[in-house]
Amino acid sequence: MDRSSTCVTWSWSTATAKGSVKAVDHVSFTLERGEFLGIVGESGCGKSTLLFGIAQLLSAPAGVTGGQVLFQGRDLVPMTEKQIRPIRWAGLSVVMQSAMNALNPVKTIGAQYRDVLRAHSFDLDIPARSREVLELVGVDPVHLSSYPHQLSGGMRQRAMIAMALLLTPT
Repeated sequence: MDRSSTCVTWSWSTATAKGSVKAVDHVSFTLERGEFLGIVGESGCGKSTLLFGIAQLLSAPAGVTGGQVLFQGRDLVPMTEKQIRPIRWAGLSVVMQSAMNALNPVKTIGAQYRDVLRAHSFDLDIPARSREVLELVGVDPVHLSSYPHQLSGGMRQRAMIAMALLLTPT
């Protein structure tokens, strides 16, 4: 595996009154630079849990209990929030199926894109980049001023895909 690959091998569990419960176990895959991966499966099989674990977005008491997520030669699992924050969006992005739950309902699409770009010190033309990614996914940039509830489900999903592409993740 070269430094541009991402390799995931880990387990996830959460503590309960009756002990630890494994939700995802023995997952392993390698993704090369420029490749995309779609995770499919039946409801409740752990797709979202897997992706939230990779991006270190699991809420306590849930957590990654073993393995590693190698991204550009670095293991994401032991990283603190401060260490992994610059990697999210800029290096890796996750697009969840339920875009309405992923988007902030009280902010326009453009405001949410601006927040992502500013959080990562994007120093180019933010409105131009926002328009560019929306056009890339087939949504008219006029919708940068729309709120999530004003978009159809498919448009919200494409708005989330565009958000994932804002920083051109590797």
